[in-house]
Amino acid sequence: MDAVTEIKNAYSNFSKSQKRIADYFMQNAHKVSGKAINEVADIVGVSTATMVRFAKMVGFSGYRDFIIYFSTSHVTEANGSDGMPNYMDAIPGDSISQIMGHVYATTRQSIEQTMSVCDETSIKKAVGKIRKANRIDFFGMGASSIIAQDAQQKFLRINKVSYAFSGSHVQATVTSTLTPNDVCVVISYSGETTDTLRIAEISKAAGACVISITKFGDNSISRIADINLFVSSPETEFRSAATGSRISQLCIIDILYTCVVSVEYDTVKKYLDDSRRALNTRYKTNKGVGVQ
Repeated sequence: MDAVTEIKNAYSNFSKSQKRIADYFMQNAHKVSGKAINEVADIVGVSTATMVRFAKMVGFSGYRDFIIYFSTSHVTEANGSDGMPNYMDAIPGDSISQIMGHVYATTRQSIEQTMSVCDETSIKKAVGKIRKANRIDFFGMGASSIIAQDAQQKFLRINKVSYAFSGSHVQATVTSTLTPNDVCVVISYSGETTDTLRIAEISKAAGACVISITKFGDNSISRIADINLFVSSPETEFRSAATGSRISQLCIIDILYTCVVSVEYDTVKKYLDDSRRALNTRYKTNKGVGVQ
């Protein structure tokens, strides 16, 4: 059952204020993904307490759980006449303007939804573990492997020993060398990627701290991890590429990296300056104006 249907089923039990909230969500189902509780409360003209009571009336523990479910329950999973899936993020015949709007909306919703499930306490724990780690390994398959490489590049710039390997066999080999003084960051939007789950299991057995970056909710990888960092995205199951989920994962990596830089700024500034100068020198040399 989708969220709108659940709202309709509970509609007769709502108070007058709650019915205004219900009407807003039913009439704007495809525009309200990831909206913060204060934003919706202001639009509808109710208190945040009324918003929370509304969410509980629909069967959720609070607004946060409700909006995540609502934001992900309007995805259409459809097959074409040939039995093959339609990739709903790439509609045939869309104009460039429509495509630009769709990509922008997906990116914005991904970030907004991720911020609504981003837990500050978990971020703080993850940053603490990363700061103390002798080594940080980032793992992901497919598109998530690219996120891992981006994370490695960032943390190497501030002199944090970091690795990111793409091949599953190499990943398993490297993971087996982790120690309790190391951190393993596993990235999988579904939280069910077989190879990544295996990496989490090996890392856990080695005693390393396992930090997961997965979609919001219960999944196999989040059940293994010591620290769970959740993302959310309005992606369809049938998509031409990992678009929204990629942005969400990068957002979490950027938050972790920036937090570490902020806390250790006096120490890492030197490394940032050195890496900038090294890249600057290389650029000038390639232009023919480098050091003689």
